[in-house]
Amino acid sequence: MKSFCRITAFIILCLLAQACNDYPVDDNGLLITDSEECYISSLILRGPDDRDVLKSYEIDDENGTITGIAKFGTNLSKLKPQCGTAKDCIITPAMGVWTDFTQSREYTVISGNREVSKTYTITITLENEQ
Repeated sequence: MKSFCRITAFIILCLLAQACNDYPVDDNGLLITDSEECYISSLILRGPDDRDVLKSYEIDDENGTITGIAKFGTNLSKLKPQCGTAKDCIITPAMGVWTDFTQSREYTVISGNREVSKTYTITITLENEQ
């Protein structure tokens, strides 16, 4: 009897798993949706203490630029960027890894349907000493 219950449970799990595979996924296993929206809506740069070091920033969607001012004394060569995007977008290269922002960096946002992309150039400068 136990074997029958286990086999039945296994078959049910297999059927449920198959039903979940009806949605398309990309090479990273992320769900592909019908969303064509493609933009960055917010930016955070975290320092070694895991706090946001940005004093201010401005996103220019038309020109694909983000300019920010980091707090005085920030080490621009070791920051972890994070951003908000339109629903279901992915961004490359990956955010959340230590990155050198002593020079401008380019990030590409790809829409949920994987058909629209937009590249942003992020430029960070240091706040002047007061």
